[in-house]
Formats: sequence, C-alpha cells, structure tokens
Amino acid sequence: MATFAADLRDIRFVLFELLKTDELKKFELFKDFGRDDYDAFLTEAFRFARDVVAPVNEPGDRIGAQFKDGVVTLPEEFVAAYKRFKDAGWVGAVQAPEIGGQGLPWVIGQVIHEMFIGASVAFSLSCGLSEGVISLLQDFGSEELKARLAPGLIEAKWSGTMCLTEAGAGSDVGASKTTATKLPSGMYSIQGTKIFITGGDSNLTENVIHAVLARTPDAPPGTKGLSLFIVPKHRVNDDGTLGEFNDVKVGRIEHKMGIKGSPTCVIPFGEDGKCEGYLLGQELEGMKIMFHMMNEARIMVGVQGLALAAAAYQTSLQYARDRVQGTDLKSMKDPKAPKVAIIRHADVKRMLLWQKSVTEGLRAMLYAAAYYADLARACKKAGDTENADKYSGWVELLTPVCKAYGSDMGTKSCDLAVQVLGGYGYCQEYPAEQYLRDARIAGIYEGANGIQAMDLVGRKMGMKGGAVMMGFLKELAGFCARYKAHPTIGKLVQKLEEASREMGALVMKFGGLAAQGDIEYPVLYAYTFLECFGDTVTAWFLLQEAFEADVQLQKIYKDNAATALGQKKKLHEENPEAKFYHGKIMSAQFFCNTILPQVKSRSETIRTGDRSAIEVEF
Repeated sequence: MATFAADLRDIRFVLFELLKTDELKKFELFKDFGRDDYDAFLTEAFRFARDVVAPVNEPGDRIGAQFKDGVVTLPEEFVAAYKRFKDAGWVGAVQAPEIGGQGLPWVIGQVIHEMFIGASVAFSLSCGLSEGVISLLQDFGSEELKARLAPGLIEAKWSGTMCLTEAGAGSDVGASKTTATKLPSGMYSIQGTKIFITGGDSNLTENVIHAVLARTPDAPPGTKGLSLFIVPKHRVNDDGTLGEFNDVKVGRIEHKMGIKGSPTCVIPFGEDGKCEGYLLGQELEGMKIMFHMMNEARIMVGVQGLALAAAAYQTSLQYARDRVQGTDLKSMKDPKAPKVAIIRHADVKRMLLWQKSVTEGLRAMLYAAAYYADLARACKKAGDTENADKYSGWVELLTPVCKAYGSDMGTKSCDLAVQVLGGYGYCQEYPAEQYLRDARIAGIYEGANGIQAMDLVGRKMGMKGGAVMMGFLKELAGFCARYKAHPTIGKLVQKLEEASREMGALVMKFGGLAAQGDIEYPVLYAYTFLECFGDTVTAWFLLQEAFEADVQLQKIYKDNAATALGQKKKLHEENPEAKFYHGKIMSAQFFCNTILPQVKSRSETIRTGDRSAIEVEF
C-alpha cells in the first residue's frame, strides 16, 4: 500500500512566491494571519492527511458504505478517523469567527482540501458540503437560525448536504417536484424524494442538515419556481440539542464505480407527512441562493481533480524511480547493458512531465481563484468596490473552468498514472486504479462539465456586457506584452499571446452569433471553447510561475558562480532548490509546447461551421 505524499515545496511556492498570500495581512479581514500561520496550517494539514486520512482510503474503497434496514454505516476506520477530524476542528478553519470559525483565507482552505481529498476522496466527502451549508446560513440565515444550526456543523458533530436533483430530472433542476407548504408556525412541510445526495447519511455524525430545493404552491414552472429550505434529519431545539426525528429517511445508497466509502443516498423527505424545513431568504429565490453553495462546491470539485492528479503523479513518480526495466536507449543493442529505472525512458518521462505540468498548472489556477475570492471579500470590507468587483468577476468567470477543466484534466492525469505503472496500475496492489475510479465522478456531479461549458459561454462570457471576460483577457495580454522578449520564457509567452488572441477572436465570434439569434452553434462548441480557455489560463499561470522561478534560479547560478551550461546542469542535478526552479521552467515549457498549441486546432474546429452533431439523426 502506497503512502500519501504531497509536493509541499510546490504548494508553498504557489502560496508565497506566486500569489504572495502573506500580503493578505494588510487587509483588516486577515490582519491576524501571516506566513508562519499559513505554513503551520499547511504542515499540520499534511501530517493529518498522511497519518489519519490516508490509512482509511483503502478500507473505504474495499468495504465501502453499507446500507441495512434503513441505516447507513461506514467502515470502523472511518469512524475513528472522523472523531480525530472533528476534535481537530478542521471544518471551522475558513468559517467566520463570529459563528465560531477561525477565519482563515479561502485559499488556505483549498490547501487543506487538496491534502485531505488527495489522501481519501470518500472520507473528505463525508463532510465536504458542510462548509457550503454553513456559508448559506451565514449569508442568508436569520440570527436565530445561525445560532441554532451553525455550531453543530462547525464542530463537525453534524454534516451538511445539497439536495437538488430528482429521479427523471437529473441536471434539469427546474423539473424538481418536491413541494414545500407553509405551516402556521412559519415552518414549511417538505415532501418529495431527492437522489444522488453525497454524504446523505452515515454513522459519522449525530445529525445531517440538508439544503433542499422545493416548490411552493402556485410557484411558476422551472427554476424560477424553486425556493431553498434547510431541513435537518433530526429537529433542533432552541438550545441546539437534538429533538425528534424529522421524517427524513434513506431509501437506498448507490453502488458506484468509485468513491465507494462515500454514501450517495436516495432520500425521501416527509413520507409520513412530518418533515419540516426552514426557508432561506425569500420564496422563489432558491436557485439564486443555492448558486452561492454550488459555486463553492464547484471550485472544490476542481480541487478534487487537482488533488487526485497530484496524488497520482506522486505515486507514478515514485514507481518510475523504483521500477527497473529495460536498458538505457543508447545501450539498447547491448544485451549485457545494465537495466535502468523506467524514469530514464523518454516516453515515461513524457508522461511524468505531462502530469507534473498539468498538476502544477491546476494548483496555481485553483489556488488563484480562491485567492481572488479572498481579495474580493477583503476589498469589499475595506470599501474598495472597484477591486472587489474586479476580483469577484474573475472568480465568477473562472468557476466553471476550475470545475470542468480541473476535473477532466485531473482524470486524464490519473489515467496516465495507470499507464506509467503498466499492468500494476490496473491492479489493486497499487492505488492508481482507485485514483482513476474516484476521479471520474468529478466531471459529472455539481453540474456536468457540458453544463459548466454552457454556463461559461452563455452567462459568464457575457457578464457586464462582456467586460469581465475582455478585462481578464486584457490582463493576460498585458503579461504577454511585458514578458514576450524575456530571455528565458519569451518564446513561450509569444505562444501564449497567440492563444490569447485566438480566445479573443472566439469570444467575438460567439458574441456575433448570439447577436444574430444563433445560440445553438455556441452551445454545440461550448465545451471546446472551455478547453481552449482552460489551456490558455493554465499556460498563463505556469508562465507566471516560470518567471518567478527564473528570478530565483539566476540568483542560485550567481551565488554558485555557475556560468557554463555544464555547471548549471550540475546544479540542477545536485542542488534541490535549483532542481525545483528549473523544473518549474520545464513544466511551463512542456505545457506551452505540447498542450497549449491545441488551442489553435480547437479554434479551427469551432470556425469550421460544422453542424453535423446538430443535424444528425440517430
């Protein structure tokens, strides 16, 4: 059984050298935190992930969630690990201090998520949506409701879920039929069945707090007719203690390809007519409010792709170092030539560098999206509405990319890990096959990736008349203008500039089609557009990293009087920091030369005008 490993050096690089996260202390919102605090959380999160979470990953997969006589149970290893998780207070890390949280920046929350998800996706999902429910309570709940429900969630005595879809509705949330009828008490009677509910019930927590979309009497059809309700499994008394059962049952759990230790439940609400829920916000505001939770969840799903890509890369890297097979290419005709580790073989190195560059690019993009959210909140609190709007717009724009591109590239990286391990990658003896199975769901839930693409093209691209998208591309163009003559990364930046221009042209093309009333064609190629945008944004972050790395690498060369190519190469081999910074430049070079050019080919695909997928009859 492989042990959990994480690239702490790269995580620190992104946090402190690329994003300069410690500079958040200049804002009132984060004035109590500095680099030492963030580093301490990073170190402890890794230790906890390695020592507590990772050991439950295999039993979670082999034993999985069990369902008998209406009761959901998880392996005893999960129960023991969850008690330690609860006692350590991890759920409250990024929650507001006024409701009992520690108030850490959201970007640090993504670091914690990467660690725990990489160690065990299923375990992390046991309370993965609790943070979203807490945020809903914080933003839309009354003071009384927050006081009643938030402490149990923050202390992880209770867990939270998001209940959207129903049988026959799937991703068409507006087709939901669950009803909510107002009672004389001001509460609502909830009746209906929700499916595919992650962490819907288990023996880990005393109570489950469900966020449920339902339709009030005489509500209009579609999503406009939905309202959002907080529905506990057990009612909660005024003093926060548990009351009577709230008629929230489990009908069954799903038997899945992966994340088997995460109970995915079918939940009938109010089968006996005794289920009551609290309205959040106003009636008919359900989807608008739910999007606050969904957007947080979508970025976390992107982090799931990153976390598994990172774990799979560490597994395949270690295997490639240890596995001896074949001879060096230059000696392949010599039958007496010594066997070498497969990391010496060019094709294996290609696969490893693909994993490395994609993992590092995803980490930078996902952490940056969370950092922009922190900046938006901090600027808003400081009264800087201009920058608050700028950064919140970027978060909105990047959210579907983080979710869809992050999950799909994460799955591809896990697939490559299986390939690196060869036959063993396909066997349960190593964790690569589980990483791949666990990763696959991320492209489906929290809004399938095709829906994310339609959101990007249909809504996010047109925000504020297209100003958000064009402002983001302008920022990217400014980077290209500054660095396209740079001696180390200049030629790569020129490739990014070409991709950026392609993106601008595609935005104009889609905008023109929409103006002509043709929305079908942009929707047809929405995912292709998202892939182009994902490649471009990832390349931008990798090149930002490469620039920072080059600055440090030049200092190392100077300090070691390394001027000749051979001297520099020796440093790359022997000096850990030189190896790291040189590796960052190689990641950017590989991505920009082998993955980024696909923007041009995909752009050509979009420009063909081909409508065969629309016109075909199956």
